[in-house]
Amino acid sequence: MEMSADRTLAELVLERPAAARVFARLGLDYCCGGRDSLEDACHARGLDARTVLVFLEHEREPVAIEGVDWTTVPLGELCAHIVEEHHARLRWELPRLGELAAAAAAAHGSERPELAVLCDELAALREELEEHVDEEERELFPLLTAGAVDRSRVERLLHEHDATGARLRRLRGLGGDYDAATALCATHRALLDGLHGLELDLHQHVHEENNILFPRALAESA
Repeated sequence: MEMSADRTLAELVLERPAAARVFARLGLDYCCGGRDSLEDACHARGLDARTVLVFLEHEREPVAIEGVDWTTVPLGELCAHIVEEHHARLRWELPRLGELAAAAAAAHGSERPELAVLCDELAALREELEEHVDEEERELFPLLTAGAVDRSRVERLLHEHDATGARLRRLRGLGGDYDAATALCATHRALLDGLHGLELDLHQHVHEENNILFPRALAESA
């Protein structure tokens, strides 16, 4: 299918995974905002959609691209992948980042008062995500694997994903777009690098749920 500006961000990433890297570089949210057309998303960011299409056409897939098509594997396998890869990362990365944020705020809070706000925002994100992934593993994923879908639960989790996307945007703003050149020490630099990695992984994580898992589960139960 031809790439065009009227297609959604989610469609473009599903068709060509390398598009995710382009969107990440340009600040286009293809997970929570995946239902937006490329035209609308670019307009909101002050970007030219035709130029972005050129970037997409020339972005090459990595040589060792993952050989799994998550749009076709059994739902249980996709759920297991999300738990083992994305949920596991959250469980060890969020506490580590919290410690880094607290240390950076203690050392540089007088110079960068936004670090204290970042600590609070990160703590709230951790609390919300830990409850969210526990519910998915305990209740939602077993239902999806069994072919039973609670549409109201899926809708609620989609709203929670939107809230996660909003927190990620606030964290990026508080972290100065994660520009390592603004870091005041090694701890601050590690925090910025870690938050950037967390953002990238959460975008892929939410994309796999919003744009692959949930639509497939709903379609198969219809």
